[in-house]
Amino acid sequence: MIAAVALLVACAFTITVCYIGFCLVFPWGTCVRCAPGGKNRTCRACNGTGMRPRLGWQLYVYLRRLYR
Repeated sequence: MIAAVALLVACAFTITVCYIGFCLVFPWGTCVRCAPGGKNRTCRACNGTGMRPRLGWQLYVYLRRLYR
């Protein structure tokens, strides 16, 4: 049982570190609201660009601004 919990914690840690690295390398992702139909000039989520910052990047910017 302890080995299973340790493996689960190690996997969660690895996935978290990989996602943080992915967000640092590729901070922008496609907009979920207007991506299926292409760029929508009236999309309020991405201001018509078709790209939105990822959740991990938003969290990083928030924590960085909180520190300052």
